[in-house]
Amino acid sequence: MQMIFCNKYFFLNGGTETYLHNIMKYLSARGHTTIPFSVRYAGTWPSAYQDYFLGPPGDPDQVHLSNIRFSPANILRFLDRSTYSIEARMKLSRLLKAVGGADIAYLLNIYNYMSPSIIHTFKRYRIPVVMQIGDYNLLCPSYSLLRNGSPCTLCVQGDYYNGLKYRCVKNHLAASAVRVAAMYAHRLLGLYELVDAIVVPCQFMKTKLIEGGFSENKMYVQEYPVERRQRNRRKPGDREGEGRRKGEKWLKDKIQILQYPVERTTEPDKAWYKKNYIVYFGRISYEKGLDTLIGAFQKLNPPTDLYIIGRSYDGEAERLNALIKPYARNRIHFPGFQTGQILTKWISEALFSVVPSRWYDNAPLSIYESFLNGTPVLASRIGGIPEQVQEGVTGQLFEPGSCDDMAQKMGEMLSDNEKLVQMGIAGQSYVKEHLLIKDQMDSLMKLFETVIDDYKRK
Repeated sequence: MQMIFCNKYFFLNGGTETYLHNIMKYLSARGHTTIPFSVRYAGTWPSAYQDYFLGPPGDPDQVHLSNIRFSPANILRFLDRSTYSIEARMKLSRLLKAVGGADIAYLLNIYNYMSPSIIHTFKRYRIPVVMQIGDYNLLCPSYSLLRNGSPCTLCVQGDYYNGLKYRCVKNHLAASAVRVAAMYAHRLLGLYELVDAIVVPCQFMKTKLIEGGFSENKMYVQEYPVERRQRNRRKPGDREGEGRRKGEKWLKDKIQILQYPVERTTEPDKAWYKKNYIVYFGRISYEKGLDTLIGAFQKLNPPTDLYIIGRSYDGEAERLNALIKPYARNRIHFPGFQTGQILTKWISEALFSVVPSRWYDNAPLSIYESFLNGTPVLASRIGGIPEQVQEGVTGQLFEPGSCDDMAQKMGEMLSDNEKLVQMGIAGQSYVKEHLLIKDQMDSLMKLFETVIDDYKRK
């Protein structure tokens, strides 16, 4: 089968790109042709098809909206990409002609820098379209259903003007106006009605989309698959390998205390070692609720360390650093962005990981990655997260935004090492029984085949 995968980032930016990379790699290894269509940024993964990628709205190193320098040319391009992009349609047409079409298109995060106008192009070439919805871009101008630090659903049923009223996009009037106008235009054109199937990662997301008027008959709940990261062999001159070795040395230098070795009863490994630290890994951005994590950690003040791993957005790491009190400064650390085997090491050796989201987080992949590595999770009770974490079995849940509740649950987890081991094993068992990539991709391919057959009968 020949498939086109559309996502505005073709490099590791977050969970969506991890998902994209894993499924393209898996399906390619099984004989399918996987063709990416994306935006050409600095750091984009090498691809034989990158000449067909779109140029970025700003400079190649200006990945996110807050970093774009809005020259007149950039403003026009951003307007085009946000609303209805003729450039995107032309580039995609060139790609489809070059590869001889496709059996199906799989669309992920295409908003603002690519635009859903490409749906019309796929329909012109009679290619069925499946969309994977990982956030609330179809319902909310700011994608997060979050306003002033709290969940907000004013726009869910189509009242997008609230996004302009409250300047929901970066607190910027012009950016909010563009986004709101684009959402009304997409609804007027009926673009999403042309989509043949919608894949969502949790029941909560499905419920919200139905509230927003999307057809339940087109929706399929499919949890994110996970797979182990393979150890990368360093090649001469490999800067990434050099950075990885430095990261490993940093890890060894900073963390010396082994918390407990435990014999695994369900795994072939000889022993399971945990070190004396808690970890968060993912985007360092406001909606992730990391200020709550720092507040709870300092309130509890446990004799352990906290590591916050990831890439900072909109100056969030600097804001968080300013919240750290002198007595905790040597125990709260920001190691930066980590990938591959070094990130796996961070996850697998942590006592537990934390997902402190304040927004309606739909199904963070970091939870399943933690489980895969035998690490339980402390997470906020919001969005789709309660569908992932079984309280008291694979982790604990706390009330979002509550430092008091989070500190209490954190203390309970730290006080019972044996319980942490049991929760880690339970989480790993769940992932291996339900979420390994083979089973999830078998399900996705069955959906693709059904959509293709139905499309042919139209």
